[in-house]
Amino acid sequence: MSVRTGPLEGTEDLESLRTHLDAVDAELLDTIRERLETCLRIGEYKRVNDVAMMQPHRIAAVQGRAARYAEEHGIDPAFLRRLYDTIIAETCRLEDEWIASGGTGAGAPQRRAS
Repeated sequence: MSVRTGPLEGTEDLESLRTHLDAVDAELLDTIRERLETCLRIGEYKRVNDVAMMQPHRIAAVQGRAARYAEEHGIDPAFLRRLYDTIIAETCRLEDEWIASGGTGAGAPQRRAS
């Protein structure tokens, strides 16, 4: 992976770097939650419109986009493949539960109070 490195700024110490990492992690987790919520909305569309839950061409498109991103940004493509395999498996599980429940919300991620 190509990492932007260089001399540490005078104000950067381990604690400030970890604080920044914690903020990045919080954003990542919020983004994953938002992705799951969007997938449930897609599941509702599929349920209402009698569309098959499994869409292999869509999974291939998402995996292809992740592979291109990996290549363009110097990230190990096998890592992003494993990451997306996990994310896609969870979204399929949630969509399956959503559709099977008749859209009652079983399995839906809970939104935190803002």
